[in-house]
Amino acid sequence: MSRKFRLASIVVLAVVMAGCATAPGVHTVQNTRTYQMPYDQAWENVVSFFASRNIQIKNIAKDSGVIYAESARFDDSMADCGKPGLFQIVGRKANFNVFVKHAGNDTQVSVNTDFSETRRFENNVVTVQCNSYGTLENLVLNSVSSAGGA
Repeated sequence: MSRKFRLASIVVLAVVMAGCATAPGVHTVQNTRTYQMPYDQAWENVVSFFASRNIQIKNIAKDSGVIYAESARFDDSMADCGKPGLFQIVGRKANFNVFVKHAGNDTQVSVNTDFSETRRFENNVVTVQCNSYGTLENLVLNSVSSAGGA
């Protein structure tokens, strides 16, 4: 097979793959809520959320109000990664952190998420940033207002 033919084949294949793949959609996500409860109670509810779901914590610091979760896998209900086209999905990773802070007499909780999908086609591996649907954010935020964070 000639070098020119191989190059032309690769270009055609790239065009076909691009035509089959789609970009992730953009979704409006509310990732912060303010609660009429003491800081300590909101903090305890967030920690209970992690514990009750067996989510590994990478770093936790109550004095600064931050919890970093270990990387985890996610499914289609959590984030939109678009369609992979001819690429095969070989991995998905979710990173998230929760910030709890004083907001006057109230407490504010924010959840920040980062979803990505790794895809492979032959020897090509790409990582695609995915857009959250707000599912994970809502799970965390709803747990703050529920008794015991469950």
